[in-house]
Amino acid sequence: MSHQADHVVSASNPDAGQPTRVSRVKLAICALFVAFPPIIFYSLLTARGLDIPYLDDYDGVLGFLNRMVQLDPFGAKVSYLIARQDSEFKLVLMHGVAWIQFALGGHVDFRLLGAIGNVTILLLAIVLWKLFLPGQKDAAQRLAWFIPVPWLLFQLQYWDALNWATPGLQHLPVLPFALGAVYFLLQPKRASFWLALACLALAASSDGNGLIMIPIGMLILALRRRYARLAGWVAVSAGCIAMYAYHYHAILSEASGHGTAIMLSSTAAHRSLFSVILRMRPLYVVSFMGNAAGFAFLFKTSSIILGILLCLFFASLVFRGYYRRNPAVFYSLLFLLVTSIGVAGLRSDFGLEQSLLPRYTIYSVLFVILAWFAIVEEFVQPRRRPLLNDGIFLSAVAAAILFSLFMDFAGAHAIDVRNQVLVEAMLRFEHPTPQDPAPSPSIPVIGPWPLVTSSPFNPHAREVLLESMKLGIYSPPDLQRVEPH
Repeated sequence: MSHQADHVVSASNPDAGQPTRVSRVKLAICALFVAFPPIIFYSLLTARGLDIPYLDDYDGVLGFLNRMVQLDPFGAKVSYLIARQDSEFKLVLMHGVAWIQFALGGHVDFRLLGAIGNVTILLLAIVLWKLFLPGQKDAAQRLAWFIPVPWLLFQLQYWDALNWATPGLQHLPVLPFALGAVYFLLQPKRASFWLALACLALAASSDGNGLIMIPIGMLILALRRRYARLAGWVAVSAGCIAMYAYHYHAILSEASGHGTAIMLSSTAAHRSLFSVILRMRPLYVVSFMGNAAGFAFLFKTSSIILGILLCLFFASLVFRGYYRRNPAVFYSLLFLLVTSIGVAGLRSDFGLEQSLLPRYTIYSVLFVILAWFAIVEEFVQPRRRPLLNDGIFLSAVAAAILFSLFMDFAGAHAIDVRNQVLVEAMLRFEHPTPQDPAPSPSIPVIGPWPLVTSSPFNPHAREVLLESMKLGIYSPPDLQRVEPH
């Protein structure tokens, strides 16, 4: 923030640097409002944890470990970790976490893997706090304006990526690492640059869109004339690209000599991540951006409307020169926008419903949160009104709280349904009948499409599970004691 903006803040609050009893009370109240949503969020998720694999977990976790435990020596295991490919992505972070858990505990626990993915939302909240009003000196005022953020972030609308090992360790971690890289790149200290490099490597290891940070980071450093750091960034970026290129399969197929398990790609029309030809589909992009208003496939039009409004608002920010006042937020928005375009290139062939998948909703939520950051900086903060008399602030807080509570209710119900179906499928697997002597533990995808009771994946999932049980990697829980909510 500029010196002029700092002067405005000081003028609006002459006691900013000297906490008073009133300011401490205000800080405590604001802290309670900020703490409530993560407490509710993690309480609901913890109560619904389930140690049963679901869909992608069979190949992504069990299939990976089934191959890993049979490799020797250690160098062969590391080579397989880097070479392993699921669909068009290298999920090194997810596979590494699963490998570490197995190495330490002697078995894999899907409840713990899902919890680790859930915790990355807390990391994301910390990064967002760092991006928010960096020049504001009054901690209580800054925290008050931040209140809508945790209510928007810590809610179960994106339940499809929560309490689920594979998407929870793919789609969620890339966000705090990518936005963290933006934040640290803009800091002057040398230690911050090393942290930015670590965030880049972790983002690229989490999901394919982590590679988007390579050109964004180069742009940041080049514009700031940090040429020595730019050379270091390019070197680490080359390592990330080399990791992806190592035994990368342009044509998805069955297991190769490098131990790649069967990869059931939902984007078979696109040969590889690097050969995607983006056919710009604005409707899909704006729907993806406005996913938070889609309410689990019920209102497609509302998601399109919200996406258009967000695009118009961000375009106005560029026109107002906002990127100079808070470049961290601007470059974070750029990362999310390029991700939206990339998802459109990969998934738009499968219809607009793909843009409304709950696992993607976290991106739309971040668009809304960063829009709130800009609203506070550009419109709320300069008005210098008392919070209780500020209609914009009060409306944002009320809307965020009501939205969060409603989505917690809906998301908790969706997880309960998923858990119930998972338990029933595993019970059938453990107790076959003469009518179904070889039942599969796999269940259909829960979504707006008709449920299919059988598919080519079902016998494959059964084979993977039986092999993992034989190798001592995973054993289903005692379902007689499991009572899904």
